[in-house]
Amino acid sequence: MTDNPLQNSTDNNLELNIYQEGISYAVSDENQQVILRQELNIPIGTDMDMHIFEHFFNQPELQILGENVNILYESNQYQLIPNELFAENDMKQIFELEHGESEKETLLFKILPKWGANLVFRVPTGILNFFEQKYPDAEIEHTICMLLKKRIVKSESALWLNLRKGMIDIVVVQNNELLLLTTFQVKTAEDSCYFVLNIYDQLQLDVESFSLNIISNNAINEELVLLLKQYIKQVEVRK
Repeated sequence: MTDNPLQNSTDNNLELNIYQEGISYAVSDENQQVILRQELNIPIGTDMDMHIFEHFFNQPELQILGENVNILYESNQYQLIPNELFAENDMKQIFELEHGESEKETLLFKILPKWGANLVFRVPTGILNFFEQKYPDAEIEHTICMLLKKRIVKSESALWLNLRKGMIDIVVVQNNELLLLTTFQVKTAEDSCYFVLNIYDQLQLDVESFSLNIISNNAINEELVLLLKQYIKQVEVRK
């Protein structure tokens, strides 16, 4: 009888994605080979039923050591604050000026040395407390934080378009500086194209010479790529 790879929790790794429409996860072995993927479609928010959340995480395959767990939280409420303007004591006031108050959410921040800034975001307090108990050695990262850390190249001047489910992130880098970081909710390829072209226009970027790099953790929307190529000369899909 062969061992069940899902039971080898000391060797397995867990990648968790928490987003507005639900939770998805991937369990991989010590060789980074994915052995299980699953998704739970329940609304994630401040008023969610934590009993459902706790029941979901009782699955045997999710009993993994916290140091082998990566938690990615996705939302469109975040704020990038330059180091020279950042103070932990003031970040709540600054964040709430733009996003409003929330008694059921906790503010977190991540330092981004490469960009000389801090990313501030909110997580529902119930979910944060649950993960601190369930996976005490794991850290919650924000989608934008990981995007800036791992996908965006600081030395490459370009408009970077990150595709998410129902949202796009636009990052503009020029001369080793972050000029713009913003997120839009979208429904169609035309919506995404409109926002990209609007940024080109606002920042006076040349559609003939300033590159557009498209990235995503999922399959790239080919319709969107073809649409953007009608207006922008240098369009590249990055894996």
